[in-house]
Amino acid sequence: MEVQQLDEMTTHESWSGHEMAPNASTGAPCYAPTAEKPVLHLGCGTRPREGSLNVDCVKLPGVDVVWDLNSYPWPFAAGAWHRVLAYHVLEHLDDIVRAVSELHRILAPGGRAEVRVPHMAGRGAWNNPTHRHFFTRSTFDYFKRGHHYNYSFDFAFSDVRCRSVFGVGRSGCLNAFMNPLVNTRLYDWWLWKLIPCAEVDVVLVK
Repeated sequence: MEVQQLDEMTTHESWSGHEMAPNASTGAPCYAPTAEKPVLHLGCGTRPREGSLNVDCVKLPGVDVVWDLNSYPWPFAAGAWHRVLAYHVLEHLDDIVRAVSELHRILAPGGRAEVRVPHMAGRGAWNNPTHRHFFTRSTFDYFKRGHHYNYSFDFAFSDVRCRSVFGVGRSGCLNAFMNPLVNTRLYDWWLWKLIPCAEVDVVLVK
């Protein structure tokens, strides 16, 4: 087994081609970071990262754990991960609030989840038929401690940092000019209708 288990395990089972050790108390698998794989990379797809525990719902080359992230709880140790990556993952899931609460659960105190999602104004948000949600720069503010609507959740992040990104793979000079513009209130109010940006980059700090 490539990854260390947080809890003492009693039995082993094979699931989707992976040998997994269930949590002794719940029977669920439970992966924790190791020195070799300190970063959790969710929804890695065809871009697994060296030094990360790579997770996807399809057994692709480089995937360490096969798991459908619509199935809860996720098989990762609570309060153990200091860095979690979720690039273009959340827009494919059924329940955004449940998924973000899982990010909060598995992060260590002070840990960071780095999230990238499509901005609602971008063409890419609507192209993919598997996209179920679209986002603005303000979407994740609701998960920050002290936000006036956070009372409806049973979790909150100590800090939420969001940045709209104008283009992906476009001219660096154009991005350098446009990215400051798309991160203004003026853009959020109405400029997004005229100048669509592509993505939202988010850092969630527990």
